[in-house]
Amino acid sequence: MVAASLEFTMVRIRTVWVTLLATCAVGVGSCQSATPPPVGLRVLLRLAPDAATPLAPADSAAAIERMVSASARVPVTYVAASGSQWHAVLLQCDPDACEAALARLTADTTRFSGVQRDELRRP
Repeated sequence: MVAASLEFTMVRIRTVWVTLLATCAVGVGSCQSATPPPVGLRVLLRLAPDAATPLAPADSAAAIERMVSASARVPVTYVAASGSQWHAVLLQCDPDACEAALARLTADTTRFSGVQRDELRRP
């Protein structure tokens, strides 16, 4: 009687584990396909001395994002700071539009003293 009860319990535990593993496998697979990689061009830019107004730390990323987006005329996502003047941003556009946006950023010398592709990182 005890052996049958123990065997029944082991079968139930095994069934629970198999169900749990199957659920996790399906969940992980759906999560991986749900988020497409970002499309665009990652750019490093150096703020011009006149454009680098004192910004509140909480607002500096948002302010830089707005400034770059206005100049590039494409949506921009702020990625990270690299010192007080250099910043990495992601231009959200297709390859042709990104090339034009990069040219506009390079031409905007009143806001940016340096603009270059971030060749070490991909979006």
